[in-house]
Amino acid sequence: MAEKELSAVEVLKASRNPLKVIEDIYKEAEGGTPLSTEYIGLLKWYGMYPHINTNETEDKKYFMKRIKIVDAKLNLEQLAVLSKIGREYAQGLVDFTNRQNVQFHFIEIKDMPVILEMLESVGLTSRMASGDGPRPIMTSPVAGIDADEIFDASALVKEVDTYFDKNDDRFCNFPRKYKTGISGCGRHTAAHEVQDVAFTAFKTENDEVLFDLTVGGGLSKSKQIAYRANRYVKESQVKDVTVACAEIFRDNGNRANRNKARVRHLINDWGLEKFVDAIEEKLGYKLQEGLVEPKITPFENRTHFGIHKAKQENESFIGFATNSGRIAGEDFQAISNICNKYNAKGLALTPTQNFIIYGVQSSDAQNLADEIDALGYPYAPSPFRARLQSCTGIQFCKFGITETKEFAKTVVTQLEENHPDFKENLIMAISGCGNGCSHPQISDIGFIGTNVRDENGKRVEGYDVHLGGQLHGEKGSRFARKSGVKVTAPNLVGFVGKLIASYNEDNLGQSTFKEYLNTVELEK
Repeated sequence: MAEKELSAVEVLKASRNPLKVIEDIYKEAEGGTPLSTEYIGLLKWYGMYPHINTNETEDKKYFMKRIKIVDAKLNLEQLAVLSKIGREYAQGLVDFTNRQNVQFHFIEIKDMPVILEMLESVGLTSRMASGDGPRPIMTSPVAGIDADEIFDASALVKEVDTYFDKNDDRFCNFPRKYKTGISGCGRHTAAHEVQDVAFTAFKTENDEVLFDLTVGGGLSKSKQIAYRANRYVKESQVKDVTVACAEIFRDNGNRANRNKARVRHLINDWGLEKFVDAIEEKLGYKLQEGLVEPKITPFENRTHFGIHKAKQENESFIGFATNSGRIAGEDFQAISNICNKYNAKGLALTPTQNFIIYGVQSSDAQNLADEIDALGYPYAPSPFRARLQSCTGIQFCKFGITETKEFAKTVVTQLEENHPDFKENLIMAISGCGNGCSHPQISDIGFIGTNVRDENGKRVEGYDVHLGGQLHGEKGSRFARKSGVKVTAPNLVGFVGKLIASYNEDNLGQSTFKEYLNTVELEK
């Protein structure tokens, strides 16, 4: 059944009173009839999507639910509530996303009232976590904590989020989703190069903090590295520029063709100069010209693994790796318990499906790190575990062609066992379809799900291999190139092993495995 776009008024009215419509939604779902488009629209507005590709009829009643984490951080009370939801209402299945949010699976409509109340009790919501509106803002997971950060953008992130939330009647029915990044991270973890609109802090020669404005970035099939707008933005201007860009996209984005309904398509139609002129017209003033791009950290160095001294006296923060972003419910609870045991201040989510525990007394940091490491979440991870991302895949996504999460976990374990001495930086992604939600487009090795024929001619799950992706500012970024090679799922680990072996045998004059992958041509 085709879905229709709800009007802004309809969505707003529903979203203000979610519990009033839950009973009707539940009755419709229990009656075995398809949910109406109005209910589907409301559910998406509250971060919920039906499980599509599950095979059993019983599973059709389940939903994925995304929780909106405003500044990437969870305090101890919020962490405890989310871990309880994961265990009691999500069958112990919890995912950390590459937009710094938490996703639950196997959520039932009948449990929504209590889940919403639990979230509200600790200041959390799933409202505006998805749908065609402003998505949660990408930012530094260690804002206000890292002694090496350029600027603490936490207040700006909250200011912009609050503005969109309070004015949702104006920003709840965009042509499509709108992704923003605001960060002062010294390691540029917010990946500004692939956001619709992003603000990246830097310091001038006079030690003034400004933000470099980039627009029109994005991944999926119509991928594009963001343009520098050649404008610098002051702290006091960030909210107004964000809102101006949102209004321009809302009023001028392509509503006739969903495949062309992102900020980048509008900029490409208009030209960058016209888009920047429209921003300044809405602002009523000119932004400072900024022709020079700030120094940007290469993608492979945008991590915070290990134990680090924090800004706060006698405190540390510790970066841990998951395995492909999936956390077992009992592990989530155990992590919450350990944080409470050592009186940590909270947990922050990274854009690479990993996490950081902050506000730890430095005298306790090693003990806390060792206890979480013992759960299977290392603070000194292997290159395979550190930066392998995966999407939800065929298990829950209507676009999925291949299984990803559990498969990716096995891939990581096998690569660690097969190559214990491999120490180079390596970014990999396993995606269940060409939309590439796990970011294979910007990975050193990207695996994009497809059907391939095995040695017996049978069609099986497999992957198109892409090589050489990178993020490093406007000029240094590149998308992974299609190698022309396809591998079956069972052969994927062996394929990576052969690449490592060929590099060790002949590195083609390259000093790193990453550079080698951007150079090597594979036999098809």
